[in-house]
Amino acid sequence: MASETKEDYKAIAAIAQKRRADAIPEHYLLPPNKLENLPRDLSTVPRESGHFTKHELEIIESDAGTLLKRIHSKTWTAVQVTEAFCKSAAVAQQLTDCLTEILFPSALARAATLDAHLQTHSTPVGPLHGLPISLKDCFITPPHPSSIGIAALANTPTSDADDKTILVHNLLALGAVPYVKTNTPVGMMMMETDNHVWGPCINALHSGCSAGGSSGGEASLLQMRGSPLGIGTDIGGSIRIPAAYCGLYGLKPSYGRFPQFGGKSGIPGQDYILAVNGPMSRDLDALRVYSQASLSGATAASSPWLRDPKCVPLPWRGTPQVQPKGRKLRLAVLTPTHDGIVHVQPPVERALAETRKAIEAAGHEVVDWEPKKHFDMMRMVVGGFQGFGGLAIMNELEKTGEPVFLSMKGYETAAKGGEAVLGPTKYRKMLLTRYDLQKYHLDRWQATADEASGKGPIDGLIMPVSPWAACRKGLTNEGEETMAVVSYTAVWNLLDLACCTFPVTRVDKDKDAKRESFEGWSELDGRVQADYEPDFYHGAPVSLQVVGERLGEEKCLEVVGTVKEALEKADVRFS
Repeated sequence: MASETKEDYKAIAAIAQKRRADAIPEHYLLPPNKLENLPRDLSTVPRESGHFTKHELEIIESDAGTLLKRIHSKTWTAVQVTEAFCKSAAVAQQLTDCLTEILFPSALARAATLDAHLQTHSTPVGPLHGLPISLKDCFITPPHPSSIGIAALANTPTSDADDKTILVHNLLALGAVPYVKTNTPVGMMMMETDNHVWGPCINALHSGCSAGGSSGGEASLLQMRGSPLGIGTDIGGSIRIPAAYCGLYGLKPSYGRFPQFGGKSGIPGQDYILAVNGPMSRDLDALRVYSQASLSGATAASSPWLRDPKCVPLPWRGTPQVQPKGRKLRLAVLTPTHDGIVHVQPPVERALAETRKAIEAAGHEVVDWEPKKHFDMMRMVVGGFQGFGGLAIMNELEKTGEPVFLSMKGYETAAKGGEAVLGPTKYRKMLLTRYDLQKYHLDRWQATADEASGKGPIDGLIMPVSPWAACRKGLTNEGEETMAVVSYTAVWNLLDLACCTFPVTRVDKDKDAKRESFEGWSELDGRVQADYEPDFYHGAPVSLQVVGERLGEEKCLEVVGTVKEALEKADVRFS
C-alpha cells in the first residue's frame, strides 16, 4: 500500500497537467516549428514569431493604464483585450511553464458582460473595468483548485462556499477580469518555482535561469507580456525575488495594507512572519493604478478594511508623500557588497554602484548604510518558517508520497521534531525578540535625521534583492546542501516594511568579470561566488529594491519613480 501511495503524486500531476492542456485552445498555441531554436531571451518570441496580429501585439505591449483608457473610451473592447492576453498567456505557458489553472472561458464571458454594460450605461463598473489580471495560484477562484505546488491539493475543486478570498471578490467588483492562475513552488516556500505537479518555471529573460519564487509563474508571465498586471504574495521575498529575476516592478506592502483574508497558505494560521499580497508589472505606474483602485475608499470593494478585520483602514494617498513637493531625496545605499551573510555577485555590485552614481548626479543625498543584525533576523526567520511550516507542509506531502526538494529539507527535519520544536515558551521569546529587532531598526532609521541641518530621516534604503542577478535554474535544489539565499529580502518581512523592486541593467560579461580573489563569510558565501560565470549569466536582468517605512507604500513607489528617472537621465537603462 505504501509503495502505491508514493506514486500517487505522479498520477495526480498527470491529471492536473492534462486539465491545463485541454483548457488551452489549440489556435492560441505556437506551432511546433516555432518552438525550435529558441533564443535565450524568450520574451522576444511573441513579437518575432509572427503568431500575433499587429492589433494583438499593440494590446499585449500596452501598459495597464493605457489598456484601461482604451477600454473605457470604447477604442478597444474588453473581449479584444482579454482574448489577446489569453493567447499571449498560452504562448508564455508553452515557453516558461508559468500557468496552473486556465480561466479563459469565464474570463471571455465576463469581458463580454462588461462590454455590454459599458455599451448600455456608458460608464465602467469600476476603475479596473475590463483589465485582465493574473493571479498567483493561492487565490481561490471557484471551481478551480488552488494547489500551491502540492499534489494533494492539485485536483480538489473549490466552491463558492469555500471562496473566502476577499481580494478576488473585490477585484471582480472593481471590474477586473481574472483569466489565469500562476505557478508556485511547493507550499510557496522556496526561492525557485518548482514542484512535482506543474514542474519548474523558466525565466522569460534568460532561459537558463530561474524565475525565482514563490511568485515565479507570475513573474515569467508578466515579462512574456502574457499579463499587464499580476498579484503575487510575499512572506520572505516571494514577490521581490521573482520580480527582480524577471526585470519587473514588484510591491511588497506592509501587513494589513491589502486584504489578506482567505486563499490557500503553505503555513495556514501562523502570524509570526506575516504574508502579504501585492501587485507586479513591467510598468511602475501599473502598481499605482492597482493600489489606487483597490484602496481608494470610494466603494466597499475599494475599502477592504470593511471586510478584512486585519486590513488597516488607510485609503491610498494619491498626493506626493515626499514633502515639501519636489525636494531632493535622502537615500541610504547598502555600502558593502554583502548583507553580513552573503556577498553579491559582480553584476549586482555594479548595479548598486551605477544606481548610487545616478542618484548623486541627480542631486539627491546618499547616506552609507551598513547591514546590522541581519544574521540575527535571519535566524528568527528560518526558525519561524521551519518551526511553523514543518508539519503543516510535510503532512500534505506525505499524503501522496511527494519527494522533498533539497531546499525544503529543513522543513522535513522540523516536522520530525514534532510540536516540541516550537512550544509556548519558545514562541513568546521569539515574539519578544522580533519586537526588539523591529524597535532597533526603527531607531536606527530615525537616527539618520540630521538635526543640525534640519533634515529628516532617510526617504528610503536601496539594496540588492538577491546575491544573484537571477540564479541558475535549479541551483538551490542541487548538491548536498541548498544554496538558497533570501536574507536580502526576508529581513524586511520580519520588520514588516514596504519594499519595491526596480530593474537596473543586464549582466554584461565584458563589464562584470569574475572576481579573481574572494574571501567569504562562510562556505555558502564561497559557493555563491563560485557559481558566477560571466558567459552563462550574460543578459540576465539585474534589479534592486527600495526599502521604505511601515505602511509607507505610496512613498516607496514615489521613491522608486525618482530613482527610475535618475537612472534614465544617467543613461543606465534596462533593455
